[in-house]
Amino acid sequence: MSHPSPDLLLSFAIGRADLPHRVMLEAHLAGCAPCRAAVAEATASGGDLLRGLPAAPLPAALWERLRQRIGEEEPRGGSQAPGVQAPALAGLPLPAAALAELPPEVLRRPSLRWRWGLARGARMAVLAHDPVAHSILLIGHMPARRSFPRHLHLGPEDVAVLTGGYEDEMGHYEAGEYAAYEPGTSHEPITETGAPCWSLTRLEKPNWFFGWRGLLVRLLS
Repeated sequence: MSHPSPDLLLSFAIGRADLPHRVMLEAHLAGCAPCRAAVAEATASGGDLLRGLPAAPLPAALWERLRQRIGEEEPRGGSQAPGVQAPALAGLPLPAAALAELPPEVLRRPSLRWRWGLARGARMAVLAHDPVAHSILLIGHMPARRSFPRHLHLGPEDVAVLTGGYEDEMGHYEAGEYAAYEPGTSHEPITETGAPCWSLTRLEKPNWFFGWRGLLVRLLS
């Protein structure tokens, strides 16, 4: 099984992962016991360190500010917060923990803006973006036995497979697995026979497509 790197899991555990990574890692952790154990171990180490520090009283004003911030915080996650709905994401194969990482404005959308996925029957939509890391999160759907056009990664790309699976020059990835591609990687994924492939993708830069599809993308962008 393909997993996120230890460094990425540690970044997630200490709260430094960006929004797309958090959503994707929660989707992966929902079905991966070894990665859940790795995150729990990293979190436990931080807790042990804090418990080992000398006890010191905190200013009363700090507790008041915390209570105020908690009261102002909007609940996240359509399946975990009563009364919160996510109409645009209804029916999508997103685990509850992944939904809970999405900001309220995403959950309130009436619909997603689906785009042509550059292959017959394929589609994709932008779920969210992180303005600090300049990364975006895409959700994509590919029918079985479809070839996604060959493309070059101008920046890093991570993929979390939600259902179905695909194969490429780098390996074979099924539901629950996580793939990471370095800048400069070129590949042509082909989905498996059977269930359609749903996936989450994190991008920092647009991909470069070859042939007429690439020309079309560049003309429309």
